[in-house]
Amino acid sequence: MRNTLIVSSPSHLHAGNIDLNGSMGRLYGTLGFALEKPRFTIKVKVVNNESMEGSRDKEILSYLNLYRDYMGCNKEFSIEIISDIPKHVGLGRTTAMSLSIGFALNILCKARLDITELAKIANRGNRNSALGLYSFKYGGFIVDGGVKSNKVAPIIFRGFVDEKYKFLVAIPEKPIKDIVRLKEKEEAILSSIPKMDENFAAYLSRLVLMKILPSFAEGDLHTFGKGLTEFNSSLGKYWSRYQGGIYCCDETSKIIEEMKKLNSLCACQSSWGPTAYGIFLYKDIEKAYHKIEETLRHIGGGMVWISKVDNNGAYARFA
Repeated sequence: MRNTLIVSSPSHLHAGNIDLNGSMGRLYGTLGFALEKPRFTIKVKVVNNESMEGSRDKEILSYLNLYRDYMGCNKEFSIEIISDIPKHVGLGRTTAMSLSIGFALNILCKARLDITELAKIANRGNRNSALGLYSFKYGGFIVDGGVKSNKVAPIIFRGFVDEKYKFLVAIPEKPIKDIVRLKEKEEAILSSIPKMDENFAAYLSRLVLMKILPSFAEGDLHTFGKGLTEFNSSLGKYWSRYQGGIYCCDETSKIIEEMKKLNSLCACQSSWGPTAYGIFLYKDIEKAYHKIEETLRHIGGGMVWISKVDNNGAYARFA
């Protein structure tokens, strides 16, 4: 009997939202990338009541019970975390976690639900971004079409990113506590933000449609990266009233400026931060890695790593 399943989901990097005006009936619209490292990987096993083991994490158990109740599944499960994604730093850990659990139960309970329905059950993808959902389902470079009437945002573009382009990702340690406090207010912020100026939303939309997407389609990642950096920093001005500047903190700003000096194709903040990332050609990545590692030491420490884009999305296999 196949009763143990391993599910592994990519993290993701957020580049920003296209439209916070909403006059055309949709809000947000998101650009971003599925990332090969880090991953949220779990082992889910059907167990007897007497042999319950594995994670006792309250958030994990709440999603486990949510999916099990929805599916009408009376089996008991243990969940072991094999690898994790850092929490509250702009890498999409909550969506990766919830969908991994839902996907595992979908198979082990033989529920046959679509991944989009799994996302809706967990209230993912129908709020301000479906990037995590499509990172899980497809991988690659992703653009979603924004939220309408609380429906899951549709995917409107998915692109394969060549392995010769590497991502350098850095998380400064010092600002994380402030970001956690900011994220606790996220629902209140999103429900009270003023409408984005229509001209600014039009500029962002044009930037996506006439610079970012066509240059990606042509394989011109230099122009693509410049467009992403412009898109991300322009949105930073919009969010500056909440995060205190174009970027969330001095540490992230210093990392981004350093990445630009190191010939990154783009240099962006992911979501609320403090994660910063840049795209580099393979030949430039090692030098950039060591320089950003040095920069982190001077600003209070943190993590830096090299990853490629995950062009395949999540996977599952029986153990």
